Amino acid sequence: MRVILLSLLMLLVLNACENKQQADLKSLLELENKLMQVEDAAANQTLSKEVLVAYNEFIRAYPDAEQIPELLFKSGEVLKGLGAHLKSAKAFHKVHTQFPNAKVAPIALFHQAHCFEALDQHLTAKNTYEDFIERYPNHPYVSQAKGMIQILNLSDEELIHKFQN
Repeated sequence: MRVILLSLLMLLVLNACENKQQADLKSLLELENKLMQVEDAAANQTLSKEVLVAYNEFIRAYPDAEQIPELLFKSGEVLKGLGAHLKSAKAFHKVHTQFPNAKVAPIALFHQAHCFEALDQHLTAKNTYEDFIERYPNHPYVSQAKGMIQILNLSDEELIHKFQN
């Protein structure tokens, strides 16, 4: 009888934890939807920062949640929208290194390369694009990555000339 009562108590505790996680996720998604209506993180920095805090709090509270790779990816996107390219690159890096099988992992690596490009770290961007191509040779963004590698070290004049021809 005691074993049955303990089992029931554990089920109730687990259920309460799951309900709290679902409620927290629902609140997070509602906040995220507000930001998506703005369309540009830089247009509402206060809301963007609030969403980032909410992402981080959820990730800290539920480190084993299945949504973690996607939330890290979205953090990277918001940070990129705010112009925080180094922090964005770090978020994208966490996605593809800690969750290599996640659906968003390939795109995270691609976006990480773009962040390095925005930081004028052209060699690192090139290496990251090459890593993307090597890891995901059949990904739809491979041709874009190859194109980015070709234009990374061109001067403004060379770029203009290339696109005029």
